[in-house]
Amino acid sequence: MCESRLMAGLQLASFGKFLVVLIFLLNTPLHHGIEFDPYRLLGVGRTSTQAEIKKAYKQLAREWHPDKNKDPKAQDRFIQISKAYEILSNEERRLNFDKYGDADGQPGNLQQPQQHFRNFHKYDSFFFDDSFFHFQFNTARDSFDDKYLLHFSQYMSEVVPDSYKKPYLIKVTSDWCFSCVHIEPVWKEVVQELEPLGLGIGVIDSGYERRLLNHLGVYQHPAIVGVINGKVTFFKNAIVRESLRQFVENLLPSKLLEQVTNKNYVYLLSAWEQDNKPRALIFHQKSIVPLLYKLIAFQFKDYVKFGYVEIGIEKTEEILAHYSINSYTSTIMIFKENVDKAADIIQAKGMKKQIIDEFISGNKFLLAPRLTNQKLFEELCSGKQYRRQKRYCVLLIIGEEDGLQAPYRSFVSFASMNTKESLRFVYIYPERQHAFINALLPPALRSSPTPNIVILQQSSTPGKVFYKLLENGWNGSEDDKIQLFNELNQLLGLGDYTFLSRDVMLPELNDEFAPIFLLRWLYAITDYASQSWESGFTQNWREMMPLISLLFSVIFILFGAFVIQAFGEPSDLERRSESEKEEETATAKVQDPSKKQQTNITRSSRSPEQSFVEVTELTYINYHSNLVRLMPGHINVLVVVTDATKNALIQKFAHEVYPVTWNKSLHFSFLNLSKHRRWLEDLLEFAQDPARISSVQDESNHNQNYIGYVLALNGHRKYFCLFKPELCNGTESSSTLNSLEPTQGGTGPDGGATAMETNSPHQSPPSSNSSVKRTKQLLNRLNLWMDRLLEGILQRYYVPFWSELD
Repeated sequence: MCESRLMAGLQLASFGKFLVVLIFLLNTPLHHGIEFDPYRLLGVGRTSTQAEIKKAYKQLAREWHPDKNKDPKAQDRFIQISKAYEILSNEERRLNFDKYGDADGQPGNLQQPQQHFRNFHKYDSFFFDDSFFHFQFNTARDSFDDKYLLHFSQYMSEVVPDSYKKPYLIKVTSDWCFSCVHIEPVWKEVVQELEPLGLGIGVIDSGYERRLLNHLGVYQHPAIVGVINGKVTFFKNAIVRESLRQFVENLLPSKLLEQVTNKNYVYLLSAWEQDNKPRALIFHQKSIVPLLYKLIAFQFKDYVKFGYVEIGIEKTEEILAHYSINSYTSTIMIFKENVDKAADIIQAKGMKKQIIDEFISGNKFLLAPRLTNQKLFEELCSGKQYRRQKRYCVLLIIGEEDGLQAPYRSFVSFASMNTKESLRFVYIYPERQHAFINALLPPALRSSPTPNIVILQQSSTPGKVFYKLLENGWNGSEDDKIQLFNELNQLLGLGDYTFLSRDVMLPELNDEFAPIFLLRWLYAITDYASQSWESGFTQNWREMMPLISLLFSVIFILFGAFVIQAFGEPSDLERRSESEKEEETATAKVQDPSKKQQTNITRSSRSPEQSFVEVTELTYINYHSNLVRLMPGHINVLVVVTDATKNALIQKFAHEVYPVTWNKSLHFSFLNLSKHRRWLEDLLEFAQDPARISSVQDESNHNQNYIGYVLALNGHRKYFCLFKPELCNGTESSSTLNSLEPTQGGTGPDGGATAMETNSPHQSPPSSNSSVKRTKQLLNRLNLWMDRLLEGILQRYYVPFWSELD
C-alpha cells in the first residue's frame, strides 16, 4: 500500500515537472524567421523614412560590394541588400510586404504575414501555441545558381541588349518548388557545357521577381525560356540535355553559315564589295556545324560573313588543294579584298571560344571598308585614343562608276602596308552620301571626276571633325602615295597636329543597307505576331481566353451583318430599273464634257470632299432620273441659262447655293433656254398665278426672258418654287434682261439661239467684264431664297404631271 502510494507520488511529481517544462516552453518566445525580411537585411525599422532606408542601403552596399569585400558570401549578401532596397524604396511594394509578407501583393504567398503575435487555443483547460508546431520548409537555393540570378533592371539593361550578340537560356525556379529539384542535375550539365561556348545563362527566382516574370509572360515554375534579339521563346519539351541543346540551336537564325563547296566558294569570297564585310571560312571534319561556330557567327554577324567547309568530302577537295588546308586540323581563314590569299589564318585541334573571339575581333573590317552608315563611321573613325594616340581616318572619295579601278586598288595596297591601329582607311561613294561629301569638299571639287583624299579626326563634340583635304586629288600614282605617306608621318611620327586646320559639323550618313519602309513595317508586324502567338496563345492561353472570345464575337457579328446585307431586301436606290442605269451609263458616254460644269469653291471650314458644287445639265437623257423619278424628299434646284450666260450664271449659282450643299437631298442642275424654252413655258403655265411669274410681258410668250430664273422642282410631289431675278425698275430692268437674251433671228449649229447680245443703237457695246457683272447680279439674293426654301415657307406651284422634255 505504501509502495503504491509512493509510486503515485513519484508519478505526480514527474507529471508536475513535465507541466512546468511545458509551460516554460510555451511561454518562451519562438521567433520563426521570415524567409526574406528586407527590414532586417537593411537594419531599419518599419517606421523608418525613405531617407533613413537610403542611407542604410548605401552604407551596406559599400561594405558588401564584391569588388571591395573579398568574403565568399559578399556577392550573395550584396544581392540580398539590393533586393531589400528595391522593395522598401517603392512605397507600393513596401505596403504589400507589410500587409502580405510579399512585395507583389499576393495574399496566398508562402511567406507569412508580418504579424508577431502568438495564438492560443483552449481545449480542456490545455493551451497550445501554434508556433510550437511550425515547420520551416525553407530549402536553401543551390549556390550554383547564385551568380546567374537576374532582377528586372538587370534583365532590361544587360540581358536584352546583349541578346543581339548571344542567345540566353534562363531558368525560372523557386525556393518552394520541389519539381525544380529534379531538373537541377540536367541544368548544371547543360550550363557547364554551353556557357563556355558563348551561351548566356540566367536564373529567375519567382519568389522575388514577379515583375520580371509578368514581363516575360511566365506564370509557372519550373520553366525555361530563351531570349535572342530581345524576343522570348518558351521551352516546351521534356527537360533533358539533348532537348535543351537542340532548343538553343533552334533559337539561332538558320543561315548564319553558308555551306561552301567547290562551286560557290569563288562567288562567296568575291561578294565582299556588295555587303562590305570580310569572309571567314571555317574548315571542319563534321558534316553538321558545331554549336560553337554557330554562336561565333551570330556574335559577329554584323561584321563578318561566315562559310562552312566540310573536310574529307569530294565537293570540297578543290578548296582544300587551292588553299593548302590541313585535313586533320580545324582551320579558320579570313579573306578581305584579296580573294586568292587569306588575310589571316588560325589552325588548332581544340578551338577555344576566347581564341576565336580574339581572332575574329582583329579582322572585323576590310582593309579599306566603305562607309555605309553612321554606326560604322563612329566605330572606325572614333575620337577615342588608342594607346595614348589619337585615331585618324584616311577617307577616299571615289565615284561609284569608277568602282574598283586603279585608284581604289592603289589605295587598298597603300592601306595593306600601313596597318597601324591609329590609322583607319575607308572610302565612300559620293552618289550615295551627298550631304556628307558636300560638307567636306568645296563646290569646285564636288562634281570633279578625280578621286580625293581627306584625312580627318573626330572631335569630342558629337558630329564635329577636324580634317585636311590633300591637294591634286588621288590618282593612285607613286607620287600620290609618297605625298600621303609624308602627311601621315607628320601626324604620327612628328606629332604635328596643326595642319588639320579645318573643322566642320558632318551630317549623319545614310544607311545604305537599310530595308525600305514597307519591308521594315512588314518585318515588325511579323515579329509582333509571332511573339504574340508564342507568348500568348501557346504559353498563356488561359490568360488569352477573354481576348480570343472577344475576337470571335466580333467576327461573328461582322459575318451576321454581311449575311443580312447580302440576303436582305434591296434599298430604294437598288430598286431602280435596269433601263435607268443604262440611261445613266449612256449619259456618261454621250454627254459633251463642256455641258457638265463642276465649279470648285474653296472654303476653309469645309473638308476637301465638300469643296465643290456639281451642277449638271438637265437633258432628255437624264430627265427621268433627275426629275420625274426623283426620290421622295429630294429637290432638284434648276437655274435657267443661255449659251452666252452659262459660264457666268453657273459660277454665281454655285457660289450662292454652296452653303446648303450639306443637305444631301438637294440636287443642282441648269437648263439651257435656247434648247428647252417650250418646256419651260409649258411648265410655267401651270403656275397658279401666271401674272406673278414676270413683271415684263410682251405680246408673244416667245419674247419673255427667263434668264436667271431658278426653280426648285420636287419630282415626287409634283410642285415647284420659283425665284425671279432681282433687277432695277422700269426701262433699265427691261434693257438689262433684253441685253442678256439671244437674238431670235440667228440659230446655232444645234438649233438653239446664237449667243449674240442686243444693244440700243444709241448705246455703245458694253465690255465683257460689265456684261459678266450684270449677269451675276441676277442671282444676288438667291442664298436668302434657298434659306426660305429649306424652311418650307416659299409658295408652291403644283402641276398635274411632268411634261416630256423636248
